[in-house]
Amino acid sequence: MSVQITRNPLGIVTCLLDNPQRRNALNNAMLQALCHTYEAAGQDTRIRAVIVRGGHGTFCAGRDLRELDARDDDSDAGVAQRIAPVTRLARAVRHCAVPTVAVIDGKAVGLGVALASWCDLVLAADDASFQIPEARAGIVPTYTAVSLAQAIGQRQALAMCLGGRPIGASAAQAYGLVQQTCPAADLDECIETLSQGLAQGGPQALRLCKDLLARTQGQAFDAVIDSAAALSVASMRSAEALEGMQALRDKRPPAWTQPGQDH
Repeated sequence: MSVQITRNPLGIVTCLLDNPQRRNALNNAMLQALCHTYEAAGQDTRIRAVIVRGGHGTFCAGRDLRELDARDDDSDAGVAQRIAPVTRLARAVRHCAVPTVAVIDGKAVGLGVALASWCDLVLAADDASFQIPEARAGIVPTYTAVSLAQAIGQRQALAMCLGGRPIGASAAQAYGLVQQTCPAADLDECIETLSQGLAQGGPQALRLCKDLLARTQGQAFDAVIDSAAALSVASMRSAEALEGMQALRDKRPPAWTQPGQDH
């Protein structure tokens, strides 16, 4: 398998893309492994977040085009079957119950950019780059275009998709695709700091915050506030909130920060 999946004592799952011969391009086996990991994360209360990153100095070169060759079967059904794993992955990442993070080291190309856009947070090395070159091969960058438009707006997405040139981490941060950059040499330390920060939050609080924002996206202001009010009542009365507030009074860490404990 070309995805190495590990979980640390804090409950942070890391998916390391490991397909160096193809610059971490996503093949079917990798897509299946990623889908399973993101889908299963919501069922395991011990998992606090899922991080995806690339090995060997690059993030992801997109989809492994050898598996998309229309010469094998150019029927609509055949092509649809070959792209179905990407549809599943898009939904698995976007609807994952726990926080999701993409760590970009080196190049993110094509579907690699889409994968980053599906995650909640993107941390990039300051020398990372993002490129969507599909149009130059006569291919519409479908998944990436619509995903980017939702994440950073239509005009910025068009600029990246139509031009096909790479942009740097600072430009991607200005667009809103990247939330944090750091020197490449400090990337592992930044990942650890980010992981520690996520582990400090109440597991249910983080999950419910994600769910609230997903449910209320695009709604009118009054409807959004009503949803927030309803969740506030439930949240403040939860066992997790009671433990968190008691921990503040006792000046001690809350129970959920203790590795290996279920809450």
